[in-house]
Amino acid sequence: MYYASFGILAVILHLIINQEILRKGGATLKGSPYYKYRLFLIAILIFYIADILWGFLEESKIYIAAYIDTVLFFSMMAVSVLLWTIFVAAFLGRKNVVTTIMLVAGWGIFGFVILLLIINVFYPAIFMFTEEMEYIPGSGRHFLLGAQLILYLAISLYSLFVSRTVPGSAKIRYRVIGLSGAVMALFIVLQVRDAFAPFYTIGCLIANCLVHVFVEEYEKERLVRISKQATENKTTFSQIAESLASHCDVIYYVNLQNDKYVGYTSKNIYGDLKIEESGDDFFITVRQNAPQIVHPQDCEMIEDALDKDVILTALEDRKYYVLEYRVIVETKVQYTRLTIMKTSEGSHLIICVENIDDEVKREREIAQAINTEKEMARRDELTGVKNKNAFTELELSIQKNIDNGVDYLPFAFVVCDINYLKHVNDTEGHKAGDELIKNSAKLLCDIFSHSPVFRIGGDEFAIFLSGNDFAIKEQLMDKLQSQVLLNQQRKDGPVIAAGMSEFNIGSDHSATAVFERADSQMYENKRILKQQQ
Repeated sequence: MYYASFGILAVILHLIINQEILRKGGATLKGSPYYKYRLFLIAILIFYIADILWGFLEESKIYIAAYIDTVLFFSMMAVSVLLWTIFVAAFLGRKNVVTTIMLVAGWGIFGFVILLLIINVFYPAIFMFTEEMEYIPGSGRHFLLGAQLILYLAISLYSLFVSRTVPGSAKIRYRVIGLSGAVMALFIVLQVRDAFAPFYTIGCLIANCLVHVFVEEYEKERLVRISKQATENKTTFSQIAESLASHCDVIYYVNLQNDKYVGYTSKNIYGDLKIEESGDDFFITVRQNAPQIVHPQDCEMIEDALDKDVILTALEDRKYYVLEYRVIVETKVQYTRLTIMKTSEGSHLIICVENIDDEVKREREIAQAINTEKEMARRDELTGVKNKNAFTELELSIQKNIDNGVDYLPFAFVVCDINYLKHVNDTEGHKAGDELIKNSAKLLCDIFSHSPVFRIGGDEFAIFLSGNDFAIKEQLMDKLQSQVLLNQQRKDGPVIAAGMSEFNIGSDHSATAVFERADSQMYENKRILKQQQ
């Protein structure tokens, strides 16, 4: 009873002193020094209770119960040492080599005790009971207490040394930890000298009392800082929300733990549709509302893309997740952009929705202007057919496919040259010459109506035959030559020399080779036309 009385006193004082910390439970911020200190206090409380029970059970001579309680006693001693080192590392607020060694030592002692307790089942490494229920300490107990003595002394000396160099409240924290470590080291020495005295329990109680006041003060300071930070964050969030609202029409704030959401609307982009600005499940609401709002062709994409798992996966390797889609507002199609990001702590999603109708319209106008400009750059100003630049691009595209080993589609080139253009320019003037060029272009476009016609020189044209025109290329060439002969006989209308050559997959390695053969055929035809004049 004498032994157990110290444990009973320790439990009473422990509960009185630490009732506020122990009572807070889950309200304490996990990961904070205060939370870790609470875990340590719970472990010490269980240790005290085990110590009390040992006093009663050792006197009552109940072997099995005494053995189990002794195992619990040493186990909770190891747990309390581990939790103490974890608390001290967090409380001191430094993450360096020393605190890392401290944590490793705490885990080492914990593992060492568990190992000894397992061995103790087969061999009395820490303790044993005789047949007369007499408690006999083992040699392992001395190693265990010795390891703790070294740890507490090291923490004490380190803390007192560092306290000389740190300012303000940090100095007090280091001194308190140093003093409590020294107290534990002292009472461990006394415990080693007398295995049956409750010196370890007394040391824990005194060290706990030393630290308690400063932990409470530390927590109050932390709560003040949190309150101040929360006020600042609230102001900042309001400013951010206002800034986002200037760019977004709707903002949703989604809690990732329970999927609840609130929304802020600066502009009604949904017309007469009533969209809830808060709810219990954002993702279910999306699936319910999408068919009413989203364009039918985009609805399935939005439902799939706004799945919670899809969003979180997408945000693993990027800051923003952006979707563009169409909504139907009062029978009109409206382009919309949705931007999703995580808050800095990762607990919420911020979802911004904006009407991008004007942006899409501007982009289309710019794209159309660029395309028009590019098209104009590829058009012959006089005839309206494609020009030399466009033909060069076509040749490069064909050559790229040939060089890459791609079996290019069957094609042929027709090369044409206007006869008598110089004579017309010299005798009738350049205006009449221009009319001849335009009439020649019209004739070629009428005959090769499904193929692009290029003006590649003053009096030269080229035609790219593919598809259906390639299939009837001989008929088209006959039609051209017949019209040219008729024009020459009537001396009315353009007389055009023409030659054609098709791409041979086995022997041709360049588009230029095909063009040059067609060019040669054109000159042969020009010679024949002059003979028939």
